[in-house]
Amino acid sequence: MSSLTALDTKNKLRGDCQNSSSNSTSDDNTSDASSDYAATDTDSAASEISYCSADDSNSNSNNTFEPGTVPDSDSKKGSRITLLGIQERSKCGYCKTPNGSRCFMIKSKQITCTDYQALIDRGWRRSGLLMYLTDHSDSCCAYYPIRTHALEHSLGASDKKLLRRWRKRFAKNKMDGGAAAVVDKKEVADEMVDMVCGLDGGGLKVVMEPAQFTEAKYRVFEKYQKAVHDEESTPKGFEWFLCATPLVPQSMNIPNPASDQQTRLLPHGLGTYHQCYYIDGKLAAVSVLDILPSCVSAVYFFYDPEFSPLSMGTYSALREMALVRELHCIVPSLQYYYLGYYIPGCNKMTYKGRWRPADLLDLLTFNWVPIEHCLRRISEHPVFCTFDTGSDTHSEVMRDTAGECVAAAAPALKITGLGGLCVDDVRRWRQLVVWLDLGYFGGRLVPMSADNLASISKSLELVVLQAYAALGVDVACRTTLVI
Repeated sequence: MSSLTALDTKNKLRGDCQNSSSNSTSDDNTSDASSDYAATDTDSAASEISYCSADDSNSNSNNTFEPGTVPDSDSKKGSRITLLGIQERSKCGYCKTPNGSRCFMIKSKQITCTDYQALIDRGWRRSGLLMYLTDHSDSCCAYYPIRTHALEHSLGASDKKLLRRWRKRFAKNKMDGGAAAVVDKKEVADEMVDMVCGLDGGGLKVVMEPAQFTEAKYRVFEKYQKAVHDEESTPKGFEWFLCATPLVPQSMNIPNPASDQQTRLLPHGLGTYHQCYYIDGKLAAVSVLDILPSCVSAVYFFYDPEFSPLSMGTYSALREMALVRELHCIVPSLQYYYLGYYIPGCNKMTYKGRWRPADLLDLLTFNWVPIEHCLRRISEHPVFCTFDTGSDTHSEVMRDTAGECVAAAAPALKITGLGGLCVDDVRRWRQLVVWLDLGYFGGRLVPMSADNLASISKSLELVVLQAYAALGVDVACRTTLVI
């Protein structure tokens, strides 16, 4: 929790529950199972979060649970999220402004691919088990999520030039007796896939592997961080950052699940993968990818600096778009390639707009808008703006001197009370149950109606209300929320 008032409230609740447990004589009250829960530091204990199943949300409010345990009922299904709230301002990783950005953070060890798809369609991104939503209206840079229509993309002149260079590098090996290409033209009749992936076997091998730590991957990451970012790294940091994932693997209803193509591309169903590039038998690069119901989402890419002349980053982007096209044959709903944030004025982030057709996400309406329209709006309003010229009473929109709508705030993180919700959302809020973690990520979860939070602590209510709006009402209501 980032709010001192909220922490103080939880301290008081924790003490009250302990006193209540020592005085209770009810046989049904299980709160006396343990009376000594030491508060733990959220940074060091974050990986030890204990969750409860949403299916038990109607249980007696006196029930508590031992640290490290969850109710038996359906405990392995559904998403479970711990709310960390608005975080202190930090140095911007793009323009390097001190205290330039702030975000709302959550942590999860278990989230469904469907729920995470819904979150990234509302502007969320993840780093390991942490997920964050930047306060776009109150940060130094304007962060716009971007996606490419991979099924409609045509290779441009610069892309074809790069592929010719790769073909020159690897085609000779194939003619000299290299292994056959992996792409099966009978399964994928796609010229782009053939051009991008047809080099496999000539000294190039690209494999979808589990998102797990290996010494080989870490050595490549270590060299990359030092050469490209001039930063030191540790095995533990690498594992936390690029191997840990909250995504629960999700099987798909596929007509021919035993096909070679599915075995090669989706060996574990939807979820997180490491797409590993081997050149002449040596690990050269790794793409960390989240494969979701509608998209392939790029999390991070790193490579051995030895292979810099091959423009590994550009080839990996083409490879990932080709992957979308291949996966679309298996999962028809999967059509898009999500590249993270597009940040106007930041050269290392605007390159993402070169692959068209592309959309930017309007972070007030949550509609994807063609990038051509967005760039015109951004040129007129360099600060964060909405791409919708209409007015929305729930979006805190202001007008400039020309009468154009310019976003003054990101509504989800600026909400201050139930008055910012529509009638139906207020009704569902009154039915929402959250779990108070009185052990601070250590256990002892106490269910409570969201509608009763205000009577205990306005600060607790505000954190849950912000999460309710930022996650989206549907996700919030079907998720176990812990605070």
